Amino acid sequence: MKCLASFAALAAVLLAGPAMAQGASPAAPTDLTRPQFDTETPQYDVASAMAKAPKTVVAEVDGRPITLGDVGDAIRALPMAIAQRPFDVLFRQAREELVQRQALVVRALQTGLDEDPAIKRKIQAETNRILSDAYLQQATAAHVTEQMLLEAYDRVYKGKPGVDEVRFQLILVATQREASDIIKELQGGADFATVARRSSKDPTSVIGGEVAFVNREGLTPEIGAVAFALAPGEITRYPVAASGAWYVLKVEERRQAETPPFVVVREALRRYLQRQEVRPVVKAALEQMTVREYEITGKEQSTGGQ
Repeated sequence: MKCLASFAALAAVLLAGPAMAQGASPAAPTDLTRPQFDTETPQYDVASAMAKAPKTVVAEVDGRPITLGDVGDAIRALPMAIAQRPFDVLFRQAREELVQRQALVVRALQTGLDEDPAIKRKIQAETNRILSDAYLQQATAAHVTEQMLLEAYDRVYKGKPGVDEVRFQLILVATQREASDIIKELQGGADFATVARRSSKDPTSVIGGEVAFVNREGLTPEIGAVAFALAPGEITRYPVAASGAWYVLKVEERRQAETPPFVVVREALRRYLQRQEVRPVVKAALEQMTVREYEITGKEQSTGGQ
């Protein structure tokens, strides 16, 4: 009998459903055939955020925006040894340089430099270089396959020792005299890291001027030539001029890197193979154009029947 009573009570509740729905909570679903929440739009729209990120304004100069994309372009153009610094350091440094540059651009426009014929030619030449480089990058990339990359890795890297690397400390100052005075101080027994923290204008000053292991390609030609000429523990005898500043270097350690795995050098190999495709791409572009060349006098130059 208890079972029958329980069954009757349950049936009463179920049959009373429609009547009870009139007083149901507003939060109760009204249509169980469809999701009650948006299941299609991502709660965290990562793709959209990434697309908008380069447009994020990180500074303004006289109303002219400097974006995160501008900062990223500036960081990507840095030498490898500098680009390995902490991102917050790179960000502040790149933003500061872009702010200074934009201020100079504003002043140049205010003085009418953009109307100077020679400046116009340089602007056009730079625009042409950027466009031609971008087209070469796109066109040559289409010729490089994954199989070609793997074959190039076997030829260039597989079974061969890695490149030489050096770990060193540096001090950056504005003048040759400052650098010379620091060299004398170091030769007298001063601690390099202590002097770097005190005097260096380089972002590495906070860590005593330490630069992690890097190969020669990751350094400017001037710094690379000196860093790889010094023995471990040796300090430059004379100031090193590079990139508009003066440097004092001390080599800490040298080593031969292990053979890099394919994934590490894949992009370098891609760039190498793309360079091999430049000539065919240029030739193909010229074949689709009408080219006329003229003498310095303005007379059309003979092309020999081509």
